[in-house]
Amino acid sequence: MKKTAVIFDMDGLMFDTQCIYNKSYDEIAMSLYGFKVPPDMYLALMGSSGEDIVRAAARFMPEGVDARKFIRQSFDRVAELVKTKLPARPGLDVILPYLKEKGYRLGIASGSERRVVDNNLQSSGLGHYFAASLCGDEVVHSKPDPESYLRVAEMIGKKPEECFVLEDSPNGILAAYKAGCAPIMIPNDVQPDQATRELCAGIFNSLSEVVDALESGQLS
Repeated sequence: MKKTAVIFDMDGLMFDTQCIYNKSYDEIAMSLYGFKVPPDMYLALMGSSGEDIVRAAARFMPEGVDARKFIRQSFDRVAELVKTKLPARPGLDVILPYLKEKGYRLGIASGSERRVVDNNLQSSGLGHYFAASLCGDEVVHSKPDPESYLRVAEMIGKKPEECFVLEDSPNGILAAYKAGCAPIMIPNDVQPDQATRELCAGIFNSLSEVVDALESGQLS
């Protein structure tokens, strides 16, 4: 089926904010609880939200540290940091006007909280491109569950099979695939393993390369 919509992840895909989340985890862990975040924890929390991220964080918390409180404090810190630092990923300024010109319907399925997503869209001036957005504090099950992509497809009036999904994380790719969308990966902090590669309709180095692939017919 011809694709007529594109659903975007946000953190690490539109904006290079995964490093901001990791920085917040580091700051809260060390300043308030006196422990160093283990490397595996960054990957475990990436793309997750709600109760899922609390459960994931709990696996790494030292004895006596409340995972829910740790995540809340970390997200509060993220909300502060993105007000002054919001680096766009390469090609974001190219792909959005291109997709609008070509008539694609656009949506966002983000693991971030609504306050962060709205702030990012407002401060970047990009909110007008998107017909709908769904955030991590508005879903029951976070990625890799397909809930967010199924709901955004419905919100923008499209069937999942009509939608490309742009993602940077393996969890997001799996969620999009389970939803019946066509996942496209633009890796950031994490490179795809073989299992993730097999789920992707394409893997590109930048959002500009996605435009080239659409223009050439490599993606359709």
